[in-house]
Amino acid sequence: MSRRPPLHAVPRRAVAFAVVLALVGLVVVPAALASGSPTPEPSPTPTATPPVTQTVTLSAAPEALTYGQEVTVSGAVQPATAGQPVVITLGGTHVGSVVTDGGGAYAFTFKPSRSGELVAHLQDGAKSASTRVIVKPRVSVGYGKPVPFADVTLTVKVVPSSYAGTVTAVVTHGGDTVCTLKAATRDGVAKFTLPLRGLGSFPVELSLASSNGIAARTASATVKVTGSRLSTGSKGPQVHALLVALAKLRFRVPNTGSTYTSQVADAVVAFQKAYGLSRDYVFGAACWKKLETAKVIKARYSGPSTHLEVDKGRQIAMVVKDGTPFGIIAISSGATGNTPSGTFHIFIKSLWAPSNYDSLLFRSMGFYKDFAMHGYDPVPPYPASHGCVREPMWVAQWMYNQSWVGETVYLYD
Repeated sequence: MSRRPPLHAVPRRAVAFAVVLALVGLVVVPAALASGSPTPEPSPTPTATPPVTQTVTLSAAPEALTYGQEVTVSGAVQPATAGQPVVITLGGTHVGSVVTDGGGAYAFTFKPSRSGELVAHLQDGAKSASTRVIVKPRVSVGYGKPVPFADVTLTVKVVPSSYAGTVTAVVTHGGDTVCTLKAATRDGVAKFTLPLRGLGSFPVELSLASSNGIAARTASATVKVTGSRLSTGSKGPQVHALLVALAKLRFRVPNTGSTYTSQVADAVVAFQKAYGLSRDYVFGAACWKKLETAKVIKARYSGPSTHLEVDKGRQIAMVVKDGTPFGIIAISSGATGNTPSGTFHIFIKSLWAPSNYDSLLFRSMGFYKDFAMHGYDPVPPYPASHGCVREPMWVAQWMYNQSWVGETVYLYD
């Protein structure tokens, strides 16, 4: 077996020929042939260090709050890096920046102006999962001094003033719904007119719809109504409300002003007589309570379509139209019970009529022999006349104008 001659034994002519071939690309010449020394091993390619991927977390407390309250946003960056900038956005809008501490944690407190998604952002584009914060409006409720059987204005103030949603108010009383009202909010204010048809508590439940990034919410208030003790000389809105309520019950009132006059006292005693209350001319707690549930009293007779009724038992008289009292007044009949009962007709009317007792009877309407309905002073809350039907002077003119000769008059106990 032949052996390869050592490299130093290769003739120089052969080496030169190999170099020429290498130059023209026909053969690769080992470096050992060119240099006459061993070929070195290639150096390894260095491996690149992979970039560090950071993450960031976010939480908020509280997640639901009232406008003007603070929320604290906190979280951490991993791997932990001190001084790492963290940008906080709410609904995509920048709300603040903070840097991490030595453990990679951060915390940021601010007052959000609206509801939205909170997100933490890092410089390299990493961001946290979103956390929703809910901002509800701040609500306050005010109203004037409540008056029984009158209306009161309820004012709802909403912060922020940019809130422009609809406010719904449900008013209840004694477990029953009084009304449901809606009002638009302008410049942060919504107003309602509440009917207070009674005494005691009127709970109001408010519902505010979401608007302009402010979440919906509910609120409540209670309007408490009390009635004052009213008597001759009393003044104010409660007197006015009382007169309006009496008029709705068909009691004849002198006016609907705000002063408790002697004429108002006559209307009050007619109310007391009609509903079996103490006849003291004073409108107190028992009267207010009765007024809350009172219905128009019923006439005893339905026809003729217009007629007069004198209820001697209750000491009241009424003009009746179409079977319903049109006007109710206080009267005083015979002290001895001698005022007749039955069905009669007015047979004479006189602006002034002489009596058997040396006096003139104001706006007299005779209905039987010497018995008449007429104005007189005084008209006490009990039977006190000689037999006629006394009417307060201020209302006698009205009764006179309502009636005519031939009109039916019923008198009964």
